[in-house]
Amino acid sequence: MTLRPSQIKAPQPAAARPDTPQSEIEHLRGVVDRLQHAATHDPLTGLPTRQVLLDRLQWEITRTGSADECLSILFVDLDNFKRVNDSLGHGSGDEVLREMARRIARCLDAHDIVSRFGGDELVVLHPRAPAGSAAELGARILASTAEPIVIARKEVVVSASIGIATCAPGEKTAEQLLREADTALYAAKGLGRARLQQFNHELYAQAEKRVQVESDLRLALRAAQLFVLYQPQVDLKTGRIVGLEALVRWRHPRDGVVAPVEFIAVAEECGLIVELGRQVLRESCRQLAAWQLLAPGRPLAMAVNVSPRELEAPGFVDELRSVIRATGIDPTTLCLEITENAVTGATTDTVRVLDEVRRLGVYVAIDDFGTQHSSLTRLRDLPAEVLKIDRDFIDGLGAEPRDTAIVCSILNLAFAMGKHPIAEGVERRSQAAALLRMGCSVAQGYLFSPPVTADEILPMLDRLMWQPRAEPTVRGADTLEVMHGRRGHRYFIDEFLDHIGAPMGVRPRDEP
Repeated sequence: MTLRPSQIKAPQPAAARPDTPQSEIEHLRGVVDRLQHAATHDPLTGLPTRQVLLDRLQWEITRTGSADECLSILFVDLDNFKRVNDSLGHGSGDEVLREMARRIARCLDAHDIVSRFGGDELVVLHPRAPAGSAAELGARILASTAEPIVIARKEVVVSASIGIATCAPGEKTAEQLLREADTALYAAKGLGRARLQQFNHELYAQAEKRVQVESDLRLALRAAQLFVLYQPQVDLKTGRIVGLEALVRWRHPRDGVVAPVEFIAVAEECGLIVELGRQVLRESCRQLAAWQLLAPGRPLAMAVNVSPRELEAPGFVDELRSVIRATGIDPTTLCLEITENAVTGATTDTVRVLDEVRRLGVYVAIDDFGTQHSSLTRLRDLPAEVLKIDRDFIDGLGAEPRDTAIVCSILNLAFAMGKHPIAEGVERRSQAAALLRMGCSVAQGYLFSPPVTADEILPMLDRLMWQPRAEPTVRGADTLEVMHGRRGHRYFIDEFLDHIGAPMGVRPRDEP
């Protein structure tokens, strides 16, 4: 958008002397114009600066408008823009930003203005907004940004998420309106990205809760309020525990024990996940070392969840090496789990870190497998040896034909690619029996045990967590066994059982 001269306050050139040549006057005017433009426009995109938009917003809020007019703020954020920079380079990322700025500007009406607030975040002021027009503008922007861009001879698709806040002139402050639009943007990204979200009072309550959780969590990390429970992973053929998954909980002084679903996402967003993950890793490895001393000769492995933020944090591999050295565990008894959702968006740096993790001898698992859209090429190239089948598919195993077919397909894929499957969320004997017939030999779930404290694990190591017996035929199980060629893949299962125990196997690695 080109600003009108009346909108810009800038120093004016001194009055020219009567004998000043006309060419020199024109030159000075050109210098002033360029300085004015540089002071009020973003050098990369050419859009008005943040301050220009804020000044205009303040003016629009205080003006007197017609009864049916409102003003709206649209916060626009490009989805997964970091992936463009990582894969194509920052020069290509800059070109994407410039093109997105042009596309958004073409969607605007005469009174609208768009500014680059920073990074890949653009803000639109839509000041003369009759009912519904802000959502219509947002829809036009979504459609425009979704069109492919050709960068460095490659077609790139970058979607956007939009948060919208609206008020009548004088009803809210500029700061409040911007904050509400930012809250709506956060909600849009949480709902799956590539969408727009209008601010409402429910979102406000959620934002308030998030701020409180973040504040309490900072205190919790300092006050040692977090603790770890362990859920056994069981060899379905023998009924014995062969591994454990570490699961963090929060002993809140006011709310009691808080499940991770209530605070992990907040920890991810504000960066606290790095310290949280570090505490869980240290405690889990320390506990594994203690069990191995108390139960010598028992194969036992530990699975610990890590997030992309942890993997991207400086010094993650050094910290992992230090924990292994301090606790004395065999690194092949440790497995780091990363969700499939994180895998699909993994950057080059993340994959490099996972490669370093493998060189230490530590194993890598893809958690919640089957819930996202990983390409086979991505799966093949990732440094991961274990696939954990999501509980949503296990729940319908044997009863829901589609879920049964999905589990069969995942097992087939895992066997064919030489990866080792673990089934999560097993709650019924029929599910465990079906998994065993289908060739999946390791599972975890409430059928065997809920997550328990460390003191409860040691007695479990000497008893059978379940005992296979003749089960009624599960619908479709015999057909599925033929489909995935279980006997033909038996060597993968045997290899997995060797790996899931302690030690997981011998592999060249760097010394921790």
